[in-house]
Amino acid sequence: MRRIKTLLGLFVLVGIVCLIAGCAKETVPDLQEFENINTSQLAARIDGREIRLEELDAALSLILFDIEEQKHEIRIQQLYELAEFKSEVGVQKEKVEILLKVPEPPRINLPIESLHPRGNAKAPITVATFCSFQSPHCKHLQPIIRRLTEDYAGWVRQVNFDFPLKFHRQGIKAASAARCAADQDRFWEYHDALYVESPKFGVNTYTRLAKQLQLDIEQFELCLSEGHHKRLVLDDRDRAVGLGLQNVPVVFINGLYLKGPRKFEQYAFWIEKELRLLGVNSGEKYIWLGGEDTDDRNLPITSLPLRLLGVSVSTNESRSKALIEVAGEGAQYFVTGQELIKDVSLLRLHSNFAVIESGVGLEKLLLKGKEGTGILLTHSRGHNKALKQRIEQPMGPGTRTLTAPTGVLTLGHDWLSKQLEQREILEAKFTVAELEVEGHHLMRLEGVADNEFFSALGFQENDVLLRVNDSWVHSGQNSLWDALGSGQVIDVTFMRKGLPHRLQYVVDELNDFENSSEGE
Repeated sequence: MRRIKTLLGLFVLVGIVCLIAGCAKETVPDLQEFENINTSQLAARIDGREIRLEELDAALSLILFDIEEQKHEIRIQQLYELAEFKSEVGVQKEKVEILLKVPEPPRINLPIESLHPRGNAKAPITVATFCSFQSPHCKHLQPIIRRLTEDYAGWVRQVNFDFPLKFHRQGIKAASAARCAADQDRFWEYHDALYVESPKFGVNTYTRLAKQLQLDIEQFELCLSEGHHKRLVLDDRDRAVGLGLQNVPVVFINGLYLKGPRKFEQYAFWIEKELRLLGVNSGEKYIWLGGEDTDDRNLPITSLPLRLLGVSVSTNESRSKALIEVAGEGAQYFVTGQELIKDVSLLRLHSNFAVIESGVGLEKLLLKGKEGTGILLTHSRGHNKALKQRIEQPMGPGTRTLTAPTGVLTLGHDWLSKQLEQREILEAKFTVAELEVEGHHLMRLEGVADNEFFSALGFQENDVLLRVNDSWVHSGQNSLWDALGSGQVIDVTFMRKGLPHRLQYVVDELNDFENSSEGE
Protein backbone atom coordinates (compact mmCIF):
# COMPACT_ATOMS: atom_id res chain seq x y z
CA MET A 1 0.00 0.00 0.00
CA ARG A 2 2.86 2.38 0.84
CA ARG A 3 4.44 1.61 -2.55
CA ILE A 4 1.19 2.43 -4.37
CA LYS A 5 0.79 5.73 -2.49
CA THR A 6 4.35 6.63 -3.50
CA LEU A 7 3.61 5.90 -7.17
CA LEU A 8 0.43 7.95 -7.06
CA GLY A 9 2.34 10.80 -5.41
CA LEU A 10 4.92 10.74 -8.20
CA PHE A 11 2.23 10.88 -10.88
CA VAL A 12 0.57 13.85 -9.16
CA LEU A 13 3.97 15.59 -8.75
CA VAL A 14 4.81 15.13 -12.44
CA GLY A 15 1.42 16.55 -13.39
CA ILE A 16 1.95 19.65 -11.25
CA VAL A 17 5.43 20.22 -12.69
CA CYS A 18 4.04 19.95 -16.23
CA LEU A 19 1.32 22.48 -15.46
CA ILE A 20 3.79 24.99 -14.02
CA ALA A 21 6.85 24.57 -16.24
CA GLY A 22 5.34 22.98 -19.32
CA CYS A 23 6.34 19.59 -20.68
CA ALA A 24 7.98 18.64 -23.93
CA LYS A 25 5.36 17.88 -26.53
CA GLU A 26 6.66 14.40 -27.25
CA THR A 27 6.43 13.39 -23.56
CA VAL A 28 2.72 14.22 -23.26
CA PRO A 29 0.63 11.83 -25.37
CA ASP A 30 -2.46 13.23 -26.99
CA LEU A 31 -5.87 11.62 -26.57
CA GLN A 32 -5.43 9.28 -29.53
CA GLU A 33 -2.06 8.06 -28.22
CA PHE A 34 -3.58 7.53 -24.77
CA GLU A 35 -6.32 5.33 -26.21
CA ASN A 36 -3.70 3.32 -28.13
CA ILE A 37 -1.77 2.74 -24.90
CA ASN A 38 -4.90 1.41 -23.16
CA THR A 39 -5.68 -0.82 -26.13
CA SER A 40 -2.22 -2.35 -26.26
CA GLN A 41 -1.91 -2.63 -22.43
CA LEU A 42 1.26 -0.56 -22.56
CA ALA A 43 1.77 1.13 -19.20
CA ALA A 44 4.88 3.21 -19.83
CA ARG A 45 8.13 3.66 -21.75
CA ILE A 46 11.28 4.02 -19.65
CA ASP A 47 14.41 4.92 -21.63
CA GLY A 48 12.78 3.40 -24.67
CA ARG A 49 11.83 0.13 -22.95
CA GLU A 50 8.13 -0.65 -23.01
CA ILE A 51 6.56 -1.57 -19.68
CA ARG A 52 3.34 -3.48 -20.19
CA LEU A 53 0.53 -3.64 -17.66
CA GLU A 54 0.93 -7.39 -17.26
CA GLU A 55 4.56 -6.95 -16.18
CA LEU A 56 3.64 -4.16 -13.78
CA ASP A 57 0.80 -6.16 -12.23
CA ALA A 58 2.97 -9.26 -11.87
CA ALA A 59 5.39 -7.34 -9.66
CA LEU A 60 2.49 -5.99 -7.60
CA SER A 61 0.29 -9.12 -7.57
CA LEU A 62 0.10 -9.49 -3.77
CA ILE A 63 -0.50 -5.79 -3.12
CA LEU A 64 -3.14 -5.58 -5.85
CA PHE A 65 -4.89 -8.64 -4.39
CA ASP A 66 -4.90 -7.01 -0.95
CA ILE A 67 -6.65 -4.01 -2.54
CA GLU A 68 -9.18 -6.23 -4.35
CA GLU A 69 -9.92 -8.08 -1.13
CA GLN A 70 -10.42 -4.82 0.76
CA LYS A 71 -12.81 -3.65 -1.98
CA HIS A 72 -14.70 -6.96 -1.67
CA GLU A 73 -14.99 -6.63 2.10
CA ILE A 74 -16.21 -3.02 1.80
CA ARG A 75 -18.85 -4.05 -0.73
CA ILE A 76 -19.98 -6.95 1.45
CA GLN A 77 -20.26 -4.64 4.44
CA GLN A 78 -22.33 -2.20 2.36
CA LEU A 79 -24.65 -5.01 1.30
CA TYR A 80 -25.11 -6.06 4.93
CA GLU A 81 -25.99 -2.48 5.83
CA LEU A 82 -28.51 -2.33 2.97
CA ALA A 83 -30.00 -5.65 4.09
CA GLU A 84 -30.27 -4.35 7.65
CA PHE A 85 -31.99 -1.19 6.38
CA LYS A 86 -34.39 -3.21 4.23
CA SER A 87 -35.26 -5.51 7.14
CA GLU A 88 -36.44 -2.47 9.07
CA VAL A 89 -39.06 -1.76 6.38
CA GLY A 90 -40.41 -5.27 6.24
CA VAL A 91 -38.06 -7.27 3.97
CA GLN A 92 -36.92 -10.57 5.51
CA LYS A 93 -33.14 -11.05 5.84
CA GLU A 94 -33.52 -14.59 4.51
CA LYS A 95 -34.30 -13.15 1.07
CA VAL A 96 -30.86 -11.53 0.82
CA GLU A 97 -28.57 -13.43 -1.57
CA ILE A 98 -24.93 -12.36 -1.90
CA LEU A 99 -23.75 -12.85 -5.49
CA LEU A 100 -20.40 -11.06 -5.34
CA LYS A 101 -17.56 -13.34 -6.39
CA VAL A 102 -14.73 -13.79 -3.91
CA PRO A 103 -11.51 -12.45 -5.50
CA GLU A 104 -9.08 -15.22 -6.49
CA PRO A 105 -5.72 -14.97 -4.66
CA PRO A 106 -2.53 -15.06 -6.75
CA ARG A 107 -0.78 -18.42 -6.71
CA ILE A 108 2.89 -18.36 -5.73
CA ASN A 109 5.29 -21.22 -6.37
CA LEU A 110 7.11 -22.04 -3.11
CA PRO A 111 10.01 -24.51 -2.67
CA ILE A 112 8.74 -27.06 -0.13
CA GLU A 113 10.66 -30.23 -1.04
CA SER A 114 13.36 -29.77 1.61
CA LEU A 115 10.98 -28.86 4.45
CA HIS A 116 9.63 -31.08 7.25
CA PRO A 117 5.92 -31.63 6.48
CA ARG A 118 3.37 -32.21 9.23
CA GLY A 119 0.69 -34.72 8.34
CA ASN A 120 0.64 -36.85 5.23
CA ALA A 121 3.92 -36.11 3.43
CA LYS A 122 2.25 -36.95 0.10
CA ALA A 123 -0.89 -34.87 0.71
CA PRO A 124 -2.15 -33.05 -2.41
CA ILE A 125 -2.77 -29.80 -0.51
CA THR A 126 0.03 -27.90 1.22
CA VAL A 127 -0.64 -25.27 3.87
CA ALA A 128 2.55 -23.18 4.06
CA THR A 129 2.85 -20.63 6.85
CA PHE A 130 5.26 -17.69 7.02
CA CYS A 131 5.52 -16.98 10.74
CA SER A 132 7.66 -15.78 13.61
CA PHE A 133 7.77 -17.67 16.90
CA GLN A 134 7.54 -14.36 18.78
CA SER A 135 4.39 -13.18 17.01
CA PRO A 136 1.15 -13.27 19.08
CA HIS A 137 -0.81 -13.46 15.82
CA CYS A 138 1.17 -16.55 14.74
CA LYS A 139 0.56 -18.06 18.17
CA HIS A 140 -3.20 -17.59 17.82
CA LEU A 141 -3.07 -19.09 14.33
CA GLN A 142 -1.72 -22.46 15.54
CA PRO A 143 -5.04 -23.97 16.78
CA ILE A 144 -6.66 -22.99 13.47
CA ILE A 145 -3.95 -24.67 11.37
CA ARG A 146 -4.06 -27.71 13.66
CA ARG A 147 -7.82 -27.97 13.13
CA LEU A 148 -7.31 -27.79 9.36
CA THR A 149 -4.85 -30.70 9.46
CA GLU A 150 -7.30 -32.68 11.60
CA ASP A 151 -10.51 -31.92 9.72
CA TYR A 152 -8.81 -32.59 6.38
CA ALA A 153 -6.56 -35.37 7.64
CA GLY A 154 -4.61 -37.02 4.84
CA TRP A 155 -5.52 -34.34 2.31
CA VAL A 156 -3.50 -31.57 3.94
CA ARG A 157 0.12 -31.23 5.01
CA GLN A 158 1.64 -28.25 6.81
CA VAL A 159 5.07 -26.73 6.17
CA ASN A 160 6.72 -23.85 7.96
CA PHE A 161 8.73 -20.89 6.64
CA ASP A 162 10.53 -18.65 9.12
CA PHE A 163 9.83 -14.92 8.92
CA PRO A 164 11.20 -13.38 12.16
CA LEU A 165 10.43 -9.65 12.08
CA LYS A 166 13.13 -7.14 12.96
CA PHE A 167 11.57 -6.18 16.30
CA HIS A 168 11.34 -9.85 17.37
CA ARG A 169 14.65 -9.97 19.22
CA GLN A 170 14.47 -13.73 19.85
CA GLY A 171 12.87 -14.57 16.52
CA ILE A 172 15.99 -15.76 14.70
CA LYS A 173 17.28 -17.73 17.68
CA ALA A 174 13.91 -19.40 18.30
CA ALA A 175 13.65 -20.41 14.64
CA SER A 176 17.24 -21.70 14.72
CA ALA A 177 16.45 -23.74 17.85
CA ALA A 178 13.49 -25.40 16.09
CA ARG A 179 15.77 -26.33 13.18
CA CYS A 180 18.32 -27.77 15.62
CA ALA A 181 15.50 -29.91 17.05
CA ALA A 182 14.69 -30.96 13.47
CA ASP A 183 18.20 -32.42 13.24
CA GLN A 184 16.97 -34.92 15.82
CA ASP A 185 13.59 -35.45 14.11
CA ARG A 186 11.66 -33.30 16.62
CA PHE A 187 10.83 -30.17 14.65
CA TRP A 188 7.05 -30.07 15.12
CA GLU A 189 7.13 -31.02 18.79
CA TYR A 190 9.65 -28.23 19.42
CA HIS A 191 7.66 -25.87 17.16
CA ASP A 192 4.50 -26.45 19.23
CA ALA A 193 6.37 -26.02 22.52
CA LEU A 194 7.84 -22.69 21.38
CA TYR A 195 4.39 -21.33 20.60
CA VAL A 196 3.16 -22.31 24.07
CA GLU A 197 6.02 -20.26 25.55
CA SER A 198 5.63 -17.41 23.02
CA PRO A 199 6.08 -14.47 22.94
CA LYS A 200 8.49 -14.43 25.89
CA PHE A 201 11.54 -16.70 25.82
CA GLY A 202 13.79 -16.88 28.87
CA VAL A 203 17.50 -17.59 29.07
CA ASN A 204 16.94 -21.32 29.65
CA THR A 205 13.87 -21.81 27.45
CA TYR A 206 15.57 -23.46 24.47
CA THR A 207 17.60 -25.99 26.46
CA ARG A 208 14.68 -26.76 28.79
CA LEU A 209 12.44 -27.59 25.85
CA ALA A 210 15.19 -29.78 24.40
CA LYS A 211 15.43 -31.70 27.70
CA GLN A 212 11.66 -32.05 27.81
CA LEU A 213 11.77 -33.73 24.40
CA GLN A 214 14.74 -35.88 25.41
CA LEU A 215 17.05 -34.51 22.74
CA ASP A 216 20.79 -35.00 22.79
CA ILE A 217 21.50 -31.80 24.76
CA GLU A 218 25.17 -31.54 23.82
CA GLN A 219 24.35 -31.82 20.12
CA PHE A 220 21.45 -29.37 20.42
CA GLU A 221 23.39 -26.69 22.32
CA LEU A 222 26.35 -26.96 19.94
CA CYS A 223 24.01 -26.54 16.98
CA LEU A 224 22.39 -23.47 18.55
CA SER A 225 25.52 -21.78 19.88
CA GLU A 226 27.40 -22.15 16.58
CA GLY A 227 24.42 -20.98 14.54
CA HIS A 228 24.28 -24.02 12.28
CA HIS A 229 20.91 -23.03 10.83
CA LYS A 230 20.92 -19.25 11.15
CA ARG A 231 21.65 -18.83 7.44
CA LEU A 232 18.62 -20.97 6.53
CA VAL A 233 16.39 -18.84 8.77
CA LEU A 234 17.69 -15.68 7.09
CA ASP A 235 17.14 -17.27 3.67
CA ASP A 236 13.49 -17.80 4.58
CA ARG A 237 13.22 -14.20 5.72
CA ASP A 238 14.83 -12.97 2.48
CA ARG A 239 12.35 -15.07 0.52
CA ALA A 240 9.45 -13.48 2.40
CA VAL A 241 10.78 -9.98 1.78
CA GLY A 242 11.35 -10.83 -1.88
CA LEU A 243 7.70 -11.84 -2.18
CA GLY A 244 6.69 -8.47 -0.75
CA LEU A 245 5.52 -9.81 2.63
CA GLN A 246 5.68 -7.28 5.44
CA ASN A 247 3.92 -8.87 8.43
CA VAL A 248 3.03 -12.27 9.81
CA PRO A 249 1.21 -14.56 9.57
CA VAL A 250 0.84 -15.21 5.86
CA VAL A 251 -0.59 -18.53 4.69
CA PHE A 252 -0.29 -20.08 1.23
CA ILE A 253 -2.75 -22.90 0.41
CA ASN A 254 -1.24 -24.73 -2.55
CA GLY A 255 0.43 -21.40 -3.24
CA LEU A 256 -2.75 -19.30 -2.91
CA TYR A 257 -1.83 -16.14 -1.00
CA LEU A 258 -3.86 -15.41 2.15
CA LYS A 259 -2.59 -12.64 4.40
CA GLY A 260 -3.64 -13.34 7.96
CA PRO A 261 -4.68 -13.95 10.54
CA ARG A 262 -8.05 -15.31 9.40
CA LYS A 263 -10.87 -17.48 10.66
CA PHE A 264 -10.89 -21.24 10.17
CA GLU A 265 -13.74 -20.97 7.66
CA GLN A 266 -11.78 -18.67 5.36
CA TYR A 267 -8.87 -21.11 5.08
CA ALA A 268 -11.27 -24.05 4.77
CA PHE A 269 -13.02 -22.30 1.84
CA TRP A 270 -9.86 -22.45 -0.30
CA ILE A 271 -8.98 -25.99 0.82
CA GLU A 272 -12.47 -27.09 -0.23
CA LYS A 273 -12.00 -25.38 -3.58
CA GLU A 274 -8.66 -27.12 -4.14
CA LEU A 275 -10.26 -30.46 -3.25
CA ARG A 276 -13.02 -29.87 -5.81
CA LEU A 277 -10.36 -29.23 -8.45
CA LEU A 278 -9.00 -32.69 -7.56
CA GLY A 279 -12.46 -34.21 -7.94
CA VAL A 280 -12.76 -34.86 -4.18
CA ASN A 281 -16.11 -34.44 -2.47
CA SER A 282 -16.27 -32.48 0.79
CA GLY A 283 -15.89 -34.80 3.78
CA GLU A 284 -14.43 -37.68 1.77
CA LYS A 285 -11.78 -39.52 3.79
CA TYR A 286 -8.25 -39.84 2.55
CA ILE A 287 -7.88 -43.38 1.29
CA TRP A 288 -4.48 -44.12 2.84
CA LEU A 289 -5.12 -42.97 6.41
CA GLY A 290 -5.46 -46.47 7.83
CA GLY A 291 -7.35 -45.50 10.97
CA GLU A 292 -9.21 -47.85 13.29
CA ASP A 293 -12.33 -47.51 11.14
CA THR A 294 -10.77 -49.10 8.04
CA ASP A 295 -11.36 -52.66 6.85
CA ASP A 296 -7.74 -53.68 7.48
CA ARG A 297 -8.88 -56.22 10.07
CA ASN A 298 -10.42 -58.30 7.29
CA LEU A 299 -7.21 -58.53 5.27
CA PRO A 300 -5.61 -61.98 4.82
CA ILE A 301 -2.70 -62.89 7.11
CA THR A 302 0.61 -62.93 5.27
CA SER A 303 2.72 -66.06 4.91
CA LEU A 304 5.89 -64.08 4.15
CA PRO A 305 8.96 -64.71 6.40
CA LEU A 306 8.24 -61.70 8.62
CA ARG A 307 7.59 -61.51 12.39
CA LEU A 308 6.14 -58.37 13.99
CA LEU A 309 7.70 -58.17 17.47
CA GLY A 310 6.71 -54.67 18.55
CA VAL A 311 4.56 -51.69 17.58
CA SER A 312 5.01 -48.10 18.70
CA VAL A 313 2.04 -46.02 17.51
CA SER A 314 2.43 -42.27 17.98
CA THR A 315 -0.02 -39.42 17.39
CA ASN A 316 2.69 -38.17 15.03
CA GLU A 317 2.39 -40.73 12.24
CA SER A 318 5.93 -40.14 11.03
CA ARG A 319 7.28 -41.33 14.41
CA SER A 320 5.34 -44.61 14.50
CA LYS A 321 7.64 -47.62 14.24
CA ALA A 322 7.46 -51.38 13.97
CA LEU A 323 10.05 -53.88 15.20
CA ILE A 324 10.10 -56.60 12.53
CA GLU A 325 12.24 -59.70 12.18
CA VAL A 326 12.99 -60.38 8.52
CA ALA A 327 13.62 -63.97 7.38
CA GLY A 328 15.00 -64.94 10.80
CA GLU A 329 18.00 -62.63 10.42
CA GLY A 330 17.33 -60.37 13.40
CA ALA A 331 14.87 -57.60 14.09
CA GLN A 332 15.11 -53.95 13.10
CA TYR A 333 12.90 -50.86 13.17
CA PHE A 334 10.80 -49.90 10.16
CA VAL A 335 8.58 -46.87 9.48
CA THR A 336 5.60 -46.72 7.14
CA GLY A 337 6.55 -46.56 3.50
CA GLN A 338 9.84 -48.40 4.09
CA GLU A 339 10.68 -51.57 2.14
CA LEU A 340 10.87 -54.74 4.29
CA ILE A 341 12.08 -57.15 1.64
CA LYS A 342 12.18 -56.84 -2.15
CA ASP A 343 8.85 -55.50 -3.47
CA VAL A 344 7.25 -55.63 -0.01
CA SER A 345 6.73 -52.46 2.05
CA LEU A 346 5.17 -51.45 5.36
CA LEU A 347 1.98 -49.53 4.54
CA ARG A 348 0.44 -48.64 7.94
CA LEU A 349 0.32 -49.64 11.60
CA HIS A 350 -2.39 -50.57 14.07
CA SER A 351 -2.10 -51.36 17.77
CA ASN A 352 -1.81 -55.14 17.24
CA PHE A 353 -0.97 -55.66 13.56
CA ALA A 354 0.66 -54.05 10.55
CA VAL A 355 -0.52 -53.77 6.95
CA ILE A 356 2.02 -54.65 4.28
CA GLU A 357 1.82 -54.18 0.52
CA SER A 358 3.33 -56.63 -1.96
CA GLY A 359 2.80 -57.88 -5.48
CA VAL A 360 -0.24 -59.87 -4.37
CA GLY A 361 -1.91 -56.85 -2.75
CA LEU A 362 -2.51 -55.91 0.90
CA GLU A 363 -1.91 -58.39 3.73
CA LYS A 364 -1.94 -58.34 7.51
CA LEU A 365 1.11 -59.03 9.70
CA LEU A 366 0.03 -59.94 13.24
CA LEU A 367 1.88 -58.82 16.36
CA LYS A 368 3.73 -61.69 18.04
CA GLY A 369 5.83 -61.63 21.20
CA LYS A 370 8.87 -63.84 21.63
CA GLU A 371 8.20 -66.91 23.74
CA GLY A 372 8.58 -66.14 27.44
CA THR A 373 8.43 -62.36 27.01
CA GLY A 374 5.67 -59.78 26.89
CA ILE A 375 4.48 -58.04 23.77
CA LEU A 376 6.07 -54.63 23.35
CA LEU A 377 3.33 -52.09 22.79
CA THR A 378 3.26 -48.35 23.44
CA HIS A 379 0.85 -45.79 22.09
CA SER A 380 -0.65 -42.37 22.71
CA ARG A 381 -4.35 -42.38 21.93
CA GLY A 382 -6.69 -39.44 21.44
CA HIS A 383 -10.02 -39.02 23.22
CA ASN A 384 -13.07 -40.95 22.09
CA LYS A 385 -16.12 -38.96 21.01
CA ALA A 386 -17.96 -39.16 24.35
CA LEU A 387 -14.92 -38.12 26.42
CA LYS A 388 -14.14 -35.30 24.01
CA GLN A 389 -17.66 -33.94 24.44
CA ARG A 390 -17.40 -34.09 28.25
CA ILE A 391 -14.09 -32.21 28.07
CA GLU A 392 -15.30 -29.52 25.69
CA GLN A 393 -18.74 -29.10 27.29
CA PRO A 394 -18.10 -29.45 31.04
CA MET A 395 -21.60 -28.23 31.93
CA GLY A 396 -23.29 -30.85 29.78
CA PRO A 397 -24.51 -31.31 26.16
CA GLY A 398 -25.93 -28.20 24.58
CA THR A 399 -23.98 -25.85 26.86
CA ARG A 400 -21.15 -23.53 25.94
CA THR A 401 -18.13 -25.22 24.32
CA LEU A 402 -14.60 -24.51 25.55
CA THR A 403 -12.17 -22.81 23.23
CA ALA A 404 -9.79 -25.04 21.27
CA PRO A 405 -6.44 -25.89 22.89
CA THR A 406 -3.91 -23.13 22.27
CA GLY A 407 -1.07 -25.63 22.10
CA VAL A 408 -0.02 -29.28 22.21
CA LEU A 409 3.08 -30.15 24.24
CA THR A 410 5.05 -33.36 23.86
CA LEU A 411 6.61 -34.72 27.06
CA GLY A 412 9.36 -37.31 26.86
CA HIS A 413 8.50 -40.48 28.80
CA ASP A 414 11.86 -40.78 30.56
CA TRP A 415 11.97 -37.04 31.31
CA LEU A 416 8.47 -37.18 32.80
CA SER A 417 9.28 -40.24 34.92
CA LYS A 418 12.30 -38.45 36.38
CA GLN A 419 10.22 -35.35 37.16
CA LEU A 420 7.50 -37.37 38.89
CA GLU A 421 10.05 -38.83 41.27
CA GLN A 422 9.63 -35.49 43.06
CA ARG A 423 5.84 -35.78 43.17
CA GLU A 424 5.53 -34.77 46.82
CA ILE A 425 7.49 -31.58 46.16
CA LEU A 426 5.40 -30.86 43.06
CA GLU A 427 2.12 -31.45 44.88
CA ALA A 428 3.16 -28.90 47.51
CA LYS A 429 3.04 -26.20 44.79
CA PHE A 430 -0.77 -26.49 44.72
CA THR A 431 -2.42 -24.13 47.22
CA VAL A 432 -6.07 -23.46 47.97
CA ALA A 433 -7.77 -20.79 45.83
CA GLU A 434 -10.85 -18.75 46.70
CA LEU A 435 -13.33 -20.30 44.27
CA GLU A 436 -15.17 -23.53 45.03
CA VAL A 437 -16.55 -26.36 42.91
CA GLU A 438 -18.28 -29.58 44.01
CA GLY A 439 -17.95 -28.36 47.60
CA HIS A 440 -14.15 -28.04 47.41
CA HIS A 441 -11.72 -25.20 46.74
CA LEU A 442 -9.97 -24.91 43.40
CA MET A 443 -6.18 -25.15 43.40
CA ARG A 444 -3.72 -22.35 42.61
CA LEU A 445 -0.05 -22.81 41.65
CA GLU A 446 2.47 -20.89 43.73
CA GLY A 447 6.27 -20.94 43.66
CA VAL A 448 6.49 -22.45 40.16
CA ALA A 449 8.24 -19.59 38.30
CA ASP A 450 11.57 -21.42 38.14
CA ASN A 451 10.25 -24.97 38.35
CA GLU A 452 11.24 -27.11 35.35
CA PHE A 453 8.22 -29.42 35.55
CA PHE A 454 5.50 -26.76 35.69
CA SER A 455 7.30 -24.56 33.16
CA ALA A 456 7.42 -27.51 30.77
CA LEU A 457 3.66 -27.92 31.20
CA GLY A 458 3.18 -24.27 30.22
CA PHE A 459 2.04 -23.09 33.65
CA GLN A 460 2.84 -19.75 35.27
CA GLU A 461 2.73 -18.35 38.78
CA ASN A 462 -0.85 -18.06 40.17
CA ASP A 463 -2.50 -20.14 37.43
CA VAL A 464 -5.65 -21.84 38.78
CA LEU A 465 -6.26 -25.37 37.51
CA LEU A 466 -9.85 -26.11 36.58
CA ARG A 467 -10.05 -29.49 34.87
CA VAL A 468 -7.89 -32.40 33.74
CA ASN A 469 -9.72 -34.18 30.91
CA ASP A 470 -13.31 -34.42 32.19
CA SER A 471 -12.54 -34.13 35.94
CA TRP A 472 -12.45 -31.02 38.13
CA VAL A 473 -9.21 -30.30 39.97
CA HIS A 474 -9.82 -29.19 43.54
CA SER A 475 -8.77 -29.80 47.13
CA GLY A 476 -10.63 -33.13 47.10
CA GLN A 477 -9.03 -34.56 43.94
CA ASN A 478 -6.21 -33.91 41.51
CA SER A 479 -6.22 -36.29 38.55
CA LEU A 480 -3.22 -34.63 36.85
CA TRP A 481 -0.77 -37.26 38.07
CA ASP A 482 -2.83 -40.27 36.96
CA ALA A 483 -3.55 -38.64 33.60
CA LEU A 484 0.17 -38.12 32.89
CA GLY A 485 0.74 -41.85 33.31
CA SER A 486 -2.30 -42.96 31.30
CA GLY A 487 -0.76 -43.03 27.81
CA GLN A 488 -3.66 -40.89 26.59
CA VAL A 489 -3.72 -37.36 25.25
CA ILE A 490 -4.18 -35.13 28.32
CA ASP A 491 -6.43 -32.08 28.19
CA VAL A 492 -5.93 -29.38 30.87
CA THR A 493 -8.03 -26.24 31.40
CA PHE A 494 -6.86 -23.47 33.73
CA MET A 495 -7.43 -19.80 34.54
CA ARG A 496 -4.76 -17.15 34.07
CA LYS A 497 -5.47 -13.54 35.06
CA GLY A 498 -9.20 -14.18 34.90
CA LEU A 499 -9.19 -15.80 31.44
CA PRO A 500 -9.57 -19.52 30.60
CA HIS A 501 -6.72 -21.33 28.82
CA ARG A 502 -6.47 -24.85 27.49
CA LEU A 503 -3.47 -27.05 26.66
CA GLN A 504 -2.96 -30.65 25.61
CA TYR A 505 -0.07 -32.98 26.44
CA VAL A 506 1.13 -36.07 24.62
CA VAL A 507 3.49 -38.36 26.50
CA ASP A 508 5.96 -39.67 23.93
CA GLU A 509 6.72 -43.28 24.80
CA LEU A 510 9.00 -43.99 21.84
CA ASN A 511 12.15 -44.14 23.96
CA ASP A 512 10.50 -46.58 26.34
CA PHE A 513 9.70 -48.88 23.40
CA GLU A 514 13.25 -48.74 22.06
CA ASN A 515 14.91 -49.25 25.45
CA SER A 516 12.72 -52.24 26.22
CA SER A 517 13.51 -53.79 22.85
CA GLU A 518 17.22 -53.35 23.25
CA GLY A 519 17.12 -54.90 26.70
CA GLU A 520 15.28 -57.90 25.32
